[in-house]
Amino acid sequence: MQAHRRSHVGAQPPRPFASVRRRILIALALLTWHGTAASQARVDHALGEFESAATTNGLLIAAPHGSFDINSDAIAKEVARELGAGYVLARKFAPDKVRLNVNRPTEGASLACAQEQRSERAGEVYTIYSRLVAAASDKPLRLFVEIHGNSLARSAQHVEVATVGISAAQARRVKDGYPAMLSRAIEHSPAYPELNLLIEPLDSMYFTASCAKSIGIFATKFGQPAIHIEFPRAARESRNLQGSASLAADIVRSIMQRE
Repeated sequence: MQAHRRSHVGAQPPRPFASVRRRILIALALLTWHGTAASQARVDHALGEFESAATTNGLLIAAPHGSFDINSDAIAKEVARELGAGYVLARKFAPDKVRLNVNRPTEGASLACAQEQRSERAGEVYTIYSRLVAAASDKPLRLFVEIHGNSLARSAQHVEVATVGISAAQARRVKDGYPAMLSRAIEHSPAYPELNLLIEPLDSMYFTASCAKSIGIFATKFGQPAIHIEFPRAARESRNLQGSASLAADIVRSIMQRE
């Protein structure tokens, strides 16, 4: 049986973030102390919540925008189940409809990296996320995977896979195997959309995860090698979740395949 622990961070925020800062730091200290002893964690914050489970095979699946990118948390958890991987899920974290970016110390969705605003609350949430990723990781990770979603019209027909530390040969293997992967996704979810695949470093794409690569989790040792999978809205409909999980798991398997 896996150990389970729950931390409460800022459950009652009488004042905006200074009042919960001490409790956040205490919770982070507890995460550091118990990280190697406990395989599951749940952290409640004034603005959202985290759920995590440690990996035992070097694969870690995360959904930093689990609520904002609708159903990305459910997809990530199912991918982790299929692969026997660990996971880190973040939910809510959108006070007054302003998204905290979680996987980097900024806030604001659908902005260029230079336009995202650094803030104390965004930095605190990113610190918790980073600590949970570290606590859930084998050292080093074989692959870190983030699941995301978007509603952008120009990406509605694509699965976009931004990468860190993935070779052109690995990406080509994914591209070559993608038709079979998509067929399996449709077997799981018959209404699954006929999506094209874009993957770095072979293809240009809109969602390159540039900010997370420069100032966020992909700039840390736990975010390398890594992939950032963007699913359009249609692929995150409830009837298509199993198909998206199958597709993401197959992409990971292909990347991890020995040369």
